[in-house]
Amino acid sequence: MNAPEGTSKFVPKQALAPTPQLYDELVGDSMEQLAKASLAQISPIPFGSVIHDNGCGTGAGTAAVVEAIAASKAEVSIKGTDINEKALEVYRKHAAENKWPAEAEQMDSLKLSIADNTFTLTIGNAFLFVLPNDGIDAVKEMYRTLKPGGKMLVNSWAYVPNMEPLQTAAKATRPPGTPLPREGMAKWAPADFVQNVVEKGGFEKDKIVMKKAEVYCTTTELTHFATMLWSFIGGTSEVGWLESDEANWDKAINVVKEELAKTDGYKAIDGGRAQLKFVANIAIATK
Repeated sequence: MNAPEGTSKFVPKQALAPTPQLYDELVGDSMEQLAKASLAQISPIPFGSVIHDNGCGTGAGTAAVVEAIAASKAEVSIKGTDINEKALEVYRKHAAENKWPAEAEQMDSLKLSIADNTFTLTIGNAFLFVLPNDGIDAVKEMYRTLKPGGKMLVNSWAYVPNMEPLQTAAKATRPPGTPLPREGMAKWAPADFVQNVVEKGGFEKDKIVMKKAEVYCTTTELTHFATMLWSFIGGTSEVGWLESDEANWDKAINVVKEELAKTDGYKAIDGGRAQLKFVANIAIATK
């Protein structure tokens, strides 16, 4: 989930453990809103669809699918797969509580143990950019397991309001030249990069449509949100956490909060929370 690049074992005492539950609290409704925005780019999901939620995590994509079919009452089946068994435990809990037409199985997205031509729709929600080789190998597997005429939906962030505040906090609290967390994310902002990944995964250029969508998300109380954000991503560069991060913890959190308030689309709301604006690149590819 938080995909650290380095091997450092040091963790500041104030850092919250990066569990699936913390991830759910951190992302709030953003992952489900992203999935909804992506599903809105395709025609209604037809009756009898066989759907793959690849890298399903705790179930944001599946929740969005279930909401999308609620009005039509289309009967579908959903298979959620993820390499993280702890995330799948939460997914299964959500599936049982919400009566999703879904099952979950631990599986590596780079080598799916699923037959060719299985799914009519496959979704990779906030997924490709956390994978090795820019997710190309996962796209190849998604292509392989799609039925002819089936669709793949994948997305990336063209703009995220939280990355610059995190990097500003890192610059303000760490020695000059220290690698920044998530430096590699910037390449995902252009839609052309996402399209190129999908093409390299096997989809024909003229069967790929790129869309952009604004996604508005609500945070928890802002100090807690900044603490989760810094805990989850602050130590993910190639050098990991520095021992000085412990002494500079409060300063980093304050910088994150101050910089978030300057971002495009920021809106303070009740309970000390905020609304943040994201912009998504969405690829719709047909096999």
